[in-house]
Amino acid sequence: MWPLVRQARHLGRYREIVQVLVHHGFGYLVDQLGLTSLLSLPRRVILRAPTPPPLNNAERLREALIELGPTFVKLGQALSTRPDLLPADLIAELSKLQDTVPPFPGEQAINLIETTFGRPIEQLFQTFDPQPLAAASLGQVHAATLSDGTAVVVKVQRPDIAARIQTDLAILADLAALAQERLAFAAQYNLSEIVWEFSATLRAELDYVREARNADRFRQMFCANPHIYIPCVYWEYTDTRILTTERVFGIKLNDMPALRAAGVDLARLARASVDITLTEIFEYGFFHSDPHPGNFFVIDGEVLGVVDFGQVGTLDQTTVQGLLWMMGALVNHDSQALLRALERLGVIQRRTATAALRRDLERFVEGFVDRPLGMISARETFDGLTTLLRRHRLVIPGPLATLLKTVVMMEGLGMQLDPTLNVFEAARPYIQQALREQVSPAVLGAQALASGRELGELAFEIPEQISQSLHRLNEGELRLQTRELELRRVAGALIGAANRLALAIVVSAFIIGVAVVAVAMRMLDWYGILPWTLLFVGVGGVVTGGIMLTLALLRRE
Repeated sequence: MWPLVRQARHLGRYREIVQVLVHHGFGYLVDQLGLTSLLSLPRRVILRAPTPPPLNNAERLREALIELGPTFVKLGQALSTRPDLLPADLIAELSKLQDTVPPFPGEQAINLIETTFGRPIEQLFQTFDPQPLAAASLGQVHAATLSDGTAVVVKVQRPDIAARIQTDLAILADLAALAQERLAFAAQYNLSEIVWEFSATLRAELDYVREARNADRFRQMFCANPHIYIPCVYWEYTDTRILTTERVFGIKLNDMPALRAAGVDLARLARASVDITLTEIFEYGFFHSDPHPGNFFVIDGEVLGVVDFGQVGTLDQTTVQGLLWMMGALVNHDSQALLRALERLGVIQRRTATAALRRDLERFVEGFVDRPLGMISARETFDGLTTLLRRHRLVIPGPLATLLKTVVMMEGLGMQLDPTLNVFEAARPYIQQALREQVSPAVLGAQALASGRELGELAFEIPEQISQSLHRLNEGELRLQTRELELRRVAGALIGAANRLALAIVVSAFIIGVAVVAVAMRMLDWYGILPWTLLFVGVGGVVTGGIMLTLALLRRE
């Protein structure tokens, strides 16, 4: 069913979008998607639209996104960080999109604050400046002071912006589904998944309570670090559309003349800014994913103040390990290790890795031979890798793309302060510490217990699954079709498989038993002849069963 039928209530906005695309010379795309009926115009009218401005495709796309409004500007900004999806010229043009728009009247901001908290603005704040300090596509920031004289900033969401964004996101989801049906490019790169991730990120950015929680979490993470300052949140003046935080006074991180005039040690400041990001990634798996200069201030020449936590990224342990393996593979010039790391990161599936891909990975790794760690650039590495992946039509998962974008942005910001800065060199101690933790007894023990638990669950599930299959076969719901001459071979294969399955279940049971006894001995101080006997018997059963299972599998081959 055509997905647009479900969005009939948004027909007016659909018309606006189609008109803008046609005006900027993308009528052919409108026609390919089958959207001409939205304008109630014949197909020839769409294709004979007025000649677009004398710009190239990338420039016309940027202009179209600006005209379509905040949601599409945000989409363009998100796509500008995905060189694995788009060519370099389009990436360069989308990178010019700025998240700045004219401010809305201060009276509207005051009215929203008073309506939300049910009190006049004079009772809430000692002073409130109706002229915003800065304005962006989602909201704007006002200076204010609390009743005790504390300087704060009040971030106020644009009126009705949430409703408009929700409409645009619903339309984008439909257009992505429609494109996957009709355009090879969209199906190849799973455009619906990309739009879904973008929608989740933008919806989260609209929730100022979530942003406040992010700020509190970062403040707790770095509470013992004297080189970074996170402003506190004033929860009594915070809501889903209003965020009040302590005001940070300082010099913007990219204001080089002011930093030099203040006598700031730029090299140390650059290293501190990179250390913050690396700590977030490797120690906490929770990082600020929008590290542009406007979000960093230098306080008193020594402390780095960080603001705006609407965009954050989270990493699971598997992604962190995959990233560590990838960096180690590059440094050690090991293309096979790089393949395994990309597989762990969800970029490549080994069974589908072609010979051409393996050769390109080898060439990519050879580019790091005889190069000191201090000469390896994060941007160069990222650009080279994404070019390779795009060549083989592989897509980087959204969270990993956000992480790599953050590292590249932080490297660029740090290099403005200190051109000799290198992220790989700065990351060395974090990587070494993370690798040591990965092989620690506690981590290995936890992994062993998790594996034992999974095997145990599998041991209980397999008999039930076999029983269900046999029941379906007996009831005629499941049919096995084979030639009579093959019955003996099929029967023998089933018997062999059943024997190997039974042996695997026995081995799993021994593993679970060993794990349970080991945990009991460790946590309950249960020592003596009985536990050691059970432990040795269990280990012996695992070894014996493992050998028998291996021989059975070899005979099967």
